[in-house]
Amino acid sequence: MEDTSHGSARPLVAPIVAPRVHNFSGPGRAPRAYRGCTVTRPRRGTARTRSRRRLTTPVAPAHLLRQLVDEANGRAPAAIHLDLGDDAYAGVACWLAGEQRWARVAVPVAYYSHYDTKVRPVMPGNPISLRALVRVAEARARYADWGTGRNSRPTNERLAADTGYSVRTVQRADTALRLLGLATEVLRGRQRTRTERFASWRVGDRHRGWASVWALHDVRITLLSPHPHKGSLLDSLLPFSSRKVISGGAGGHSAHTKSGASRPASTRRARRGRSPGAAPPREAYLLACAWLRDSRTPRWARRHSPRGWAPALAALAAHRWTGDDINQLLTDWQGAGGHWLPAHPHKPIGLVRSIISWHLAHNSLDDRPAAAETARIDAERQQRAQQRAAMQAELAESRRAREAGRRARGGPGHTQALFPFDDG
Repeated sequence: MEDTSHGSARPLVAPIVAPRVHNFSGPGRAPRAYRGCTVTRPRRGTARTRSRRRLTTPVAPAHLLRQLVDEANGRAPAAIHLDLGDDAYAGVACWLAGEQRWARVAVPVAYYSHYDTKVRPVMPGNPISLRALVRVAEARARYADWGTGRNSRPTNERLAADTGYSVRTVQRADTALRLLGLATEVLRGRQRTRTERFASWRVGDRHRGWASVWALHDVRITLLSPHPHKGSLLDSLLPFSSRKVISGGAGGHSAHTKSGASRPASTRRARRGRSPGAAPPREAYLLACAWLRDSRTPRWARRHSPRGWAPALAALAAHRWTGDDINQLLTDWQGAGGHWLPAHPHKPIGLVRSIISWHLAHNSLDDRPAAAETARIDAERQQRAQQRAAMQAELAESRRAREAGRRARGGPGHTQALFPFDDG
């Protein structure tokens, strides 16, 4: 990985970067991988000068103590600073218990857990040891806000002087912290513009660039996938002999009696006389498979396997419906019917059955919703085939004419046309 200037640790070839948004990821959305400043979504900030007037209003003691600590550590507020904006830290977490816990606990745990999978593939020729990483993390954490871990703005030269390592080691440590999910580069370091240079000189600041701004936080907790349950797609792939229904809730037998609650005699007789239903036809199973493979199919439909959908789609398969017809039926039910289609229905199969009943109340199963669209696509496909056939015929005729012209070249007619006044 090549060196980057102005305190930035973003490599040239980076992992997948998600766009920065203002809302948090819910349980039904894919988590955003990175919310910092990137090459595709840069953040420049606005340079602002600080007021030199003395404060006449009373100031909180904590604020004065913070200023004294910053001045003692050589971090006095500069005459000009870079304002990041109101949404700079949108979606970026904070650390949990201060700089010592973040540097001494969170960093080593993430290093041992994810270094081989997240850092080593991206930095194969630039390794970094745990000792150097913790040392740089402690130095960077001292410049961050104590309560949140944000607004860490030291330059690489300052961190190199504090830790005793080289600037290149500091850059590798910053990259490792970002790849491990422990830090977010909110603003990449850059050179100051001409206007910013003039403003800096007016307030007595002779610096030529802005250091990177980092937010230090703990590793985001990722949600694990749920356990496979009855009706999932995995259920249709397992052999029948290996299927088990394991229940630890109220639906299973009691742990003390090993048997369920007693049922009335009428219920037991009804269940004893009930025969298993006939298996759905193969056409219904194939229709369910084709519908679930369609990209237009809602995501909630994949909560059940094709075997679970087959009984509900048996009548549609008997009338040669396709996956496009089912998706168009959902669109018509929501648009023309004026119904509300939930994003996560409680019972997807029951919802589809009710939509089919609504269609039967106004039409028959022979009236396929996507029949007109399918006919239009077939007509366009047939028209393109006819155009290609006509083009091929025209090309063949042109080739035959060209061959006939070549054969006539040099004959008596061709010679007579070239030399009409030659008596020979």
